[in-house]
Amino acid sequence: MFTGKKIIVSSLLAGALAIQSFASQAQKDLMVIVTSGDSVTQLMSMVLSTQAKQKGANVDILLCGSAGDLAVQGSNEVLLKPKNVSPQMLLKKLISSGTNVEVCPPYLPNAGKTEADLLEGVSVAKPPMVADKLLSENTQILSY
Repeated sequence: MFTGKKIIVSSLLAGALAIQSFASQAQKDLMVIVTSGDSVTQLMSMVLSTQAKQKGANVDILLCGSAGDLAVQGSNEVLLKPKNVSPQMLLKKLISSGTNVEVCPPYLPNAGKTEADLLEGVSVAKPPMVADKLLSENTQILSY
């Protein structure tokens, strides 16, 4: 169990350093790719996405694998300390603030879902457009 905590702490520190680097380089585009099913990791990805957006970044979020469940209406929400918020709560705030949120194309059919199951404001990613964002020299990529 200690190893798992070490990995989470290391991931959080790496994410924080990436955001700090992001700010100091004056880059304005951030692509956040979330694949983890771990609620704490998901929450931290939303926290850092929110912070980057508040600092003026254009944030895009791509949810793949079990993280796609965050974008499904009525999905199980886990309230996490210290503020008793869920990753979905922060995701919804990001969507309402204009953040582009997409799920990977294979997510829906493999989860037995359709586009109608997604939260309002979430769409299915188009790989050529995602690739363009990833390859842009102004894009910082964070992966969780």
